Amino acid sequence: MTDEVLRQIKSLELNVAQTSAPLTKRRMRDSFSEVYICLGSDKTLRLKYMTPSNVKRARFGRIMEDLDTMAGLICFRHNENIIRSQCVAFVTALVDRIEMHNCNLAVDEDIKLSGQVSWVGRTSLDIKMKVEQMKQGSWEHILDTRYLMVARDPVAGKGLPVNPLVIESAAEQAEFAQGEANQAKRRQEAEQSLFKTVPSDAERALIHHMFLQTIDPKAGTFKRIKPPGTIFMEETKLKNIILCHHEERNLYGKIFGGYLMRQAFELAWTNAFMYCRSLPEIETVDDIVFKQPVEIGSVLFLSSQTVYTQENKMLVYVHAEVVDPIKDIHISTNTFYFVFKAPLLEKVKPVIPKTYAEAMIYLNGKRHYEG
Repeated sequence: MTDEVLRQIKSLELNVAQTSAPLTKRRMRDSFSEVYICLGSDKTLRLKYMTPSNVKRARFGRIMEDLDTMAGLICFRHNENIIRSQCVAFVTALVDRIEMHNCNLAVDEDIKLSGQVSWVGRTSLDIKMKVEQMKQGSWEHILDTRYLMVARDPVAGKGLPVNPLVIESAAEQAEFAQGEANQAKRRQEAEQSLFKTVPSDAERALIHHMFLQTIDPKAGTFKRIKPPGTIFMEETKLKNIILCHHEERNLYGKIFGGYLMRQAFELAWTNAFMYCRSLPEIETVDDIVFKQPVEIGSVLFLSSQTVYTQENKMLVYVHAEVVDPIKDIHISTNTFYFVFKAPLLEKVKPVIPKTYAEAMIYLNGKRHYEG
């Protein structure tokens, strides 16, 4: 699928000239794109999408990779006049959320990705996409997602203006308003971040209650004990190290964001599997943030941790950072939040923080889960 999208992007006749193009008002439908992953007929392609734990299921990490490429195609379509006259890079700033309607992605049926621009700022674009799969002769809705993309000068690194959007109907006005609301919500969440503000009264009470569960009141000391049937958060870590090669580069010579998402998802899925000891299913992807580009040749550290549980669901947090072994410098590049469920279990063991830092991670995971 990625090769097909790249072929479509190249057909738009990208230019590397540095002359500025006049902005042109564009309709939402002008950027509408549709791409098919022909798993029903291409047996060789199926091997690329097959899940090792269930050969009848398609790899969700591959779909995330394809969605990131698809978002780039839609950006190019919306800004065709700009990319033909000047060099511009469209980079993923944020995956707002991926809502699953059906996690049963078959590996032997065709998959359709479609989407269009739904909101535009000065240099950013909101891309709304959905995934469907052919089942019993009709397309079944699998998921919805929104990507926030940003236009940048690949040399200077500064933002570049994008084409404005023309609203043609009440439905489109509602989509545009949703984009505005998402922007306002992100600003509000940033202001209420636990890096900036203290936890709420209810959150502080919850953390203190969990602390009391980990001490013996009869002993009269603060020695920590693990409550029966629980897991300390420090026991849930799972890590991976990746050397970033040229084959995973994007059009701009950086490591492809979709590749990073796939690697993070598969690490998170493995973490959830080891945590609950039952095959997990993805339910929601929340707030994937791209803070810094990852260069070719980078040593990439991926750290995952189960940070929140509720009934038979687990929220797994993944942090990505680039490490310079010579200078001993660590640079944070991405954060990921994945919610998994264990469909064969009624309940998973609760995760318990021990330290104040872990308590903040727990509360942050709780906020993402409930948001």
